[in-house]
Formats: sequence, structure tokens, C-alpha cells
Amino acid sequence: MKIVLKVSILCDKCKTCIMKTVAKLSGIKSLALDVEKCTLTVVGDIDAVLIVKELRKVKKGVDIVSIGPEKEEEKQKEDDKKKEPDCKSLPLCCNTCRPTVVFYDENPNGCIIS
Repeated sequence: MKIVLKVSILCDKCKTCIMKTVAKLSGIKSLALDVEKCTLTVVGDIDAVLIVKELRKVKKGVDIVSIGPEKEEEKQKEDDKKKEPDCKSLPLCCNTCRPTVVFYDENPNGCIIS
């Protein structure tokens, strides 16, 4: 089964987190992440809802684009060999991946978020 998902990829850390999260799941034959189209293609015997659930646990926006047989993957591999990838560089970290620090003060006003 071939599953195509639209994911939000804003930086290199997002890309790494998405790949690590999906790679941990069992039943996956191959993974392909297209940064330019913001799509993740998963081939294997796995449920699409399980993939979406795991990606949403790590706070990554994801939508299911298509689910179909994996035979189409062979045709696309031949086309991909002919094309050379035009990869643009991503920033190292985006605002959603950047950690937030919370300081607690003893004053009666509460906490200060910075």
C-alpha cells in the first residue's frame, strides 16, 4: 500500500523529526520525503491513520493526500532517476521547533514567558 501525506516542513529539525517518528513504526518498506512539495510517501503494510496519529503526537501538521496500490511506485522510480533533484536549503530551526523557556518569579504577578 502506498500512502501520500502532506506534512508541514519548515526546517531541518522538522524534517528529521518526521522521518524519525515514521521510521519507528513497523510494517514500512520505504519512506520518501519531498521537501519542495511537502509530501511524505510511505510504502508498506501500515495504516494511514496510525501514521497521522503518531505525527500529530509530535505536533506536526499532516493531511492524507492519497492511499493506493504500490505498483505506481515503480513507474515513479524510473522518472525520478531521470530527474536531478533541485533541493533548496531549509533553515536549521523554525519557531515551532524552537524551545520555549518559562521563568517563575516569586512576585505576586505570576510567571513571565520569554
